[in-house]
Amino acid sequence: MSGVPDFARIGNELSRGLVAAGAFGGSVALVLREHGAVFTHGEAQAGLAVTPATPFHICSCSKTFTAAVFSRLVQDGAAAWDRPIHEVVPEFGFDDPWTTRHCTFRDLATQRTGLTRDGIAEWGIRQDLPKETRLARARHMDFSAPFRDRFSYSNLGYIALSLAAERLAGRPYPTLVQDLICTPLAMSDSFSAGFGAASLAHAAMPHLPIAGRPTRVRDLTGPNSEGSARMYLSGRDAGRWLRFLLAALAGSDAGPLSSATVRAMAAAHTIVRDPDIRMAPQRDAGCAYGMGLFATMLHGRPLLRHGGGGRGWRHAMALAPTAQAGVMLMASAESPAVDGLALQLLEMLIGEAPRDWGGLFSCAADAAAVAERHAIEARFPADAGTPASFPVAGRYGNPVTGEASIDVNGSQVRIVPADAPDFTATLRPLGGGTFAFDFDEPALAPQPLDPPFRLRVSDTAAVDTSYFGRLGSLT
Repeated sequence: MSGVPDFARIGNELSRGLVAAGAFGGSVALVLREHGAVFTHGEAQAGLAVTPATPFHICSCSKTFTAAVFSRLVQDGAAAWDRPIHEVVPEFGFDDPWTTRHCTFRDLATQRTGLTRDGIAEWGIRQDLPKETRLARARHMDFSAPFRDRFSYSNLGYIALSLAAERLAGRPYPTLVQDLICTPLAMSDSFSAGFGAASLAHAAMPHLPIAGRPTRVRDLTGPNSEGSARMYLSGRDAGRWLRFLLAALAGSDAGPLSSATVRAMAAAHTIVRDPDIRMAPQRDAGCAYGMGLFATMLHGRPLLRHGGGGRGWRHAMALAPTAQAGVMLMASAESPAVDGLALQLLEMLIGEAPRDWGGLFSCAADAAAVAERHAIEARFPADAGTPASFPVAGRYGNPVTGEASIDVNGSQVRIVPADAPDFTATLRPLGGGTFAFDFDEPALAPQPLDPPFRLRVSDTAAVDTSYFGRLGSLT
């Protein structure tokens, strides 16, 4: 493609896509060689319009920044990718002692530990707990794949990387992000929000559709998720970030990381087995994870991308390095169509006929949600024709989840997980010994892609749950 991109046409397509995705607010940075543009949509908060300077919490797209920070420490000689993690972060280990001894920072960054995503340590734990306490839960978690065998996504690995970076550099992680990445690139609006974060008064806030209306909700991904999440990025800073990555991938050393370092981040380190369309749009067998980036193909070109999401958020970054094109799309929305829209905009930038990637991503997400729902309902069947069998009131728990209190007052049953208070809920009987969770937290208001949360009475000494695992009686 030659000449100046038709940004007006692209902007119109973006606006239609964000409206269709139900985004309350959004911001997108577009880069094609020396050309660039930032578009905004809607409001950051009620009465506060999104501007190019509005920071958005980019959730898991933060992992690219964490990989960059740690890569810079390696480049400077302060860290080494193949150093065992237990030498720096002994709190983080695994059920298998051999894996604990041999797991390196490279294993964490390239997502090949095999650690399962089950349990509140991976998502949902109290955010006032220190990172060390959260990471310590991994010793009780199962593996979903053999160590170093394949891609297995883990938030805990990137939280551990951020904590290791702090200890190796002797500076708080937010300071490292500023000193090593943001300040050199003149990214003045952006920051990592860990403990003691600066005011978010002008930042975008997450929104969910509740009762047919976009509703502001609390951000459930808090300070001890830093490293895996918690990076706040504005549209204009996103443009600077994209330009830097694309220039480094093209061979430039004129930035905070050398070209060789950024190329190592983008290299195919860990194979992704059977990727779905959301990881590899063209389902290519060579799809892999680098360091904070998925490496795959689009229209015969290398494609680098990462998505991010939380309750009320959806974001996507997509780079076509050989075309020197990039998109960073950030939205206060819950729709997987946002990821697809980023690819559609990238196609428009590089002169390819845009496909309805938003629809394709949404269909894939719907199919995955249906499969998960059926699997959970099969394990926790409802039996409306059978009287409810209530659990015994008391304290329950396991080493991964921690303690949960169950209170039974007549026909009302309440569960309060001590280390996951956002999941406090009334248990609604579905017949037999099976109950559904009706959460107190507005940010957990049911959404179409949510899995069903279920509890089933096992016996007088335990209950089984679809999220917290088997909780044994502690009293």
